[in-house]
Amino acid sequence: MSSIPAVLALYFLIGVPFGLAFVIKGCNVVEPAAAGSGKGFRLMILPASIGLWPYLAVRWLKASQS
Repeated sequence: MSSIPAVLALYFLIGVPFGLAFVIKGCNVVEPAAAGSGKGFRLMILPASIGLWPYLAVRWLKASQS
């Protein structure tokens, strides 16, 4: 079994719950202008939140600390 599919599966398994948490709470912290956004906007950014979870996790942590 190749390790690339296993790594991609792990990346996705971490990304999905992170993406859901990010669109519910994190995007308001990282970008305050998103606070009033609706469900449509959050649904649109969900795939990117899943794919870019390491970058967004760092931004969320930095925004939470300041």
